[in-house]
Order: sequence, then C-alpha cells, then structure tokens
Amino acid sequence: MEDLNAPKDHYKLAYVIFYWLGTGSLLPWNFFITVNDYWMHKYRDVTVPENNTTNGTTGYTDLQLQWNSYLSISSMIPNVLFLFINALLGHKFRSQPRLLAALILIIVLFIFSDVMTKVDTDTWQIGFMGVTLFTVVIINIAVAIFQGGLSGLAGKFPPSYMGAVVQGQALGGIFAAGSNVVMLAMGNGSVVAAFADFLVAIIFLVTALIAFIILTRTEFYRYYANESALTQNSDQVESGKNGENDKEVEQLIDEPTNGSGDPDLAIVNPGQSSLTKMSTWAIVKRIWIWILAVFVCFFGTLIVFPAITVLVKSSGSGNAWSDTYFIPVGCFLLFNVGDFVGRTLAGVIKINWATHFGSVCLLGLSLVKLAFVPLFLFCNAAPSNRSITYVAIDSDAAYLIFMIIFSISNGYIGSVVMMFGPKMLQSGEDQGRAASLLVSFLVTGLAAGAFMSQLIVNLL
Repeated sequence: MEDLNAPKDHYKLAYVIFYWLGTGSLLPWNFFITVNDYWMHKYRDVTVPENNTTNGTTGYTDLQLQWNSYLSISSMIPNVLFLFINALLGHKFRSQPRLLAALILIIVLFIFSDVMTKVDTDTWQIGFMGVTLFTVVIINIAVAIFQGGLSGLAGKFPPSYMGAVVQGQALGGIFAAGSNVVMLAMGNGSVVAAFADFLVAIIFLVTALIAFIILTRTEFYRYYANESALTQNSDQVESGKNGENDKEVEQLIDEPTNGSGDPDLAIVNPGQSSLTKMSTWAIVKRIWIWILAVFVCFFGTLIVFPAITVLVKSSGSGNAWSDTYFIPVGCFLLFNVGDFVGRTLAGVIKINWATHFGSVCLLGLSLVKLAFVPLFLFCNAAPSNRSITYVAIDSDAAYLIFMIIFSISNGYIGSVVMMFGPKMLQSGEDQGRAASLLVSFLVTGLAAGAFMSQLIVNLL
C-alpha cells in the first residue's frame, strides 16, 4: 500500500521513468538475440553463396548452430555473479552513482558493437566471435549492476512501480524485435538492419540516462529512496531519549511477534517501524518458495529460447513469411508480445499472491511450464542437422501456439513474483533487498537454462 504521507507522483512522472528504465535494462540482451540474421551472416560458410544459407538449402555451420548458446552463457554468467554481489552488498551503496556508471558503460560498448557491424570479419570469424563474446560479458556486468540496482530501488516504492519495471522489460523485447522487423521490411539486409537496430538502442539508452537523472531530482524519488535511512535516524533519536526506552527496544527486538521462535522472522505490525534489519538468510527463508518459482520459470525459458526456438524452420518455402519473417516475427516478436501481455495481466488481474498458498501455486505453474522443453525440441528445429532426435511437429501453427502460451506464462509468472515476493517483508529496505535477491535467482535460472541449452542443441 502507498504511504498516505508520501509526496505525490505528479503526472505519474516517476512511474513513466521506471517503465522507461525497465525497458532499457533488458535492451542489450534483446537487441543481441533479435538480430539473429546478422549473426548468421557473420558466422556463415563463406565458401557457399549466401542466398543458399539464407533460404536454408544448406545446414548450419558449427558457429551458427552454437552461437545462441554461447551468447546466452556469456550473458548469464556475469549477470548471475554481479547480481548476487549486488544482492549481498548493493544496499551498502547509493543507487544513483551505480546506475549512472552502468548505463554509461553500456552505451559506450553498444557504440563499439555498432561499429563492428561495418567491419568485414569473414577472414577471422572465430576471432570476431571471441571479441563479441568478451564485449557481451562486459556489457552484462554493467547490465547486472544496473538491473539489480533498479530492482532494489523499485522494491522500496509501491508495488505498481515494480510492476512498471517488469512491464518495461517486456516492452524492451517488443521494441527490439519490432525494430528489427521494421528494418527488414524496409528492404535492408541483415547487416544494415543490425547497424540501425544498435543505433536505435544507443539513442534509447541515452534517453534513459537523462530520464534517470530527472527522476533523482524529484521529491517523490527522494522520499522513497531514502525512507529507510530516515526511519533509522528517527529510531536512533527515539532510542536515545532515556535508558528505559532503550531496554524496551531491546525486549521488542529479542521477542518475535509471530510465535516462530526466530527473531529474524518477526512480523512487524503495519504502521510500526521496523527496529531491526533482517539478515540475508532470514529474507531467503521468508521468500524461498518465490525464489524457487522464479528460478524454475526462467530456467525453463532459457533452455529453449532462443537456442532452440531460433533454429525452427517454417514448413513452407519460397515466400517472404518463411524465408524472411518467420523467426523475427514468429520467434522474437511473438515471444516478446506474449511476455508483455503476461506481465500486463499480472497487474490487471487483482489476485493477492503475497500468501503461502499463492507462492505454492506459482511454483506449480513454473513446473508445468517445463513441458515446453520437449515440445519445442520436437518442432521443426534445424531439420537438416538432426542426428539424435527427430522432427515430430512440423506445423507452423503448432509452433506459434506453443510460443504464445510459453511467452504469456513466462511474463505472468515472472511479473507476479517480482511484484508480490518483496511484499512478504515489511520494511522498505528489506523489500528492496528481497527484490534484488529475486532478480539474482531469476538470472541464475537464466544462466542454468543457458548452460542446459547447449546440451539440448546437441540433442538435435
């Protein structure tokens, strides 16, 4: 619930900026995976005419086949490492300088990636892959710092602001995929389209940087961002009045209010200031089902998307849909639209998930979502490279239906966890730390899925 004493968010400015920042937080990942045709061009067999590789008359090269798995792993390892570092230590540092520095670094490295689209790399494909993956690692270190800091910050605000962040992240995917489709529709080749897409990303990230600076100057932001510090100062003033009050405070800290026998898990009554800061382990014990639900959900996503889904071929041929738009639209744009719809539904459908029963239900939904792994594996993925498994589902319609349900469930579960998981805790600071922990385990699920995706690709 919003604090009635808080300053007003005039014109919903802070909400819009959180939405904008959420969009920018996943923009690097979305643009890198969306320009798949560009990477296929970079890692193609240069001895074969490119129209043959484009139309699928030849199989994939080893670099093409493994690229999306390599990209996922290079993105997720630094994400996991630095998001956990942020979850453990980030609350000790101010959000503003961390977010500003991370955004600037991302912008600089995206400029480098944009320049590389104009460099002929046909004679050093492996070297180019190494340089690109190194750039991806550094970008994702910065992304982890930015995303973890943003989630921790949004966790201190009313739930709708965390909702704005997660919906903005989904919008970032639509923005990236839509930009690529538009560039291809304009008749641009894969290289020109990638150059334009990266340029669009750079411009967007610069505007996000400016928007964040504006946000930090608002009274609404300062109230919520510094709320825990103000509470601590107030508690210190009150506890210093006399020795008797000090003893009462110590007794209150020593006695849990929920009868669990664990002072770390004491529930503070609404309207009562939290007198202690929960340990990280105590927060984990409070939200462990939420942590497991978000881990399983995103593990089930990255194990097949995009490593397997991007290899699915249309059953048709010789037309624009099957040769040009099937993957950009049917894989990337459709997934991101569905993900956005799922995240929006999480805010529209009024269900109080912040209960033990609600968390168990979410975990069940995440486990059911794993059924999409074999479904996509037996779709028409890399049909010319099959050696272990076989194609059992070669229908375009079936693949698109799977993608719709897969993406909507991903967005809904992820959004509900991030909106309601932190609210299992009481104080603003603990909620911020819980949000950072949830993001850390979300990306851990992504990383685990990325590693497993390489195994799944080898099962083709």
